[in-house]
Amino acid sequence: MQNWKRLLTAAAATAALTTCAVQVPLSAQGRGRGADKADKAEKKENKAQATDRETPRWSLPGRGIPQKYEEPAFARGLEAGRERGQADAAKGERYDPVASREYRDGDPGYVASYGSRDAYKSNYRAGFRQGYEEGYRKANR
Repeated sequence: MQNWKRLLTAAAATAALTTCAVQVPLSAQGRGRGADKADKAEKKENKAQATDRETPRWSLPGRGIPQKYEEPAFARGLEAGRERGQADAAKGERYDPVASREYRDGDPGYVASYGSRDAYKSNYRAGFRQGYEEGYRKANR
């Protein structure tokens, strides 16, 4: 009699666990055949929200300018790089932003109120490289 009780209890426990596992959809268990439409829509929405977070809170609606473009060093470097990149491409020179004196100096327009000269140079050079690439490619189209 006691063996029957143990066997019956074990069978009931197994049935309960099997029923719980069957009720959970396979996609929730990580065994689905890919994302369904709801998952794709959710991922798309999350991606849109992530881009919204990259926009500074204080920027005007529709403006959407990343903060690095508003730093004076980056902005100056970007503009100087565009000009130099377009000029180099127009002359038929090779792509080489580092060869430029403006890039090597890295501190035109620096004012002590901007903070560290080294940080200014780093931001200027980052802007210059990006601007040079944009200008060079634009001129070669």
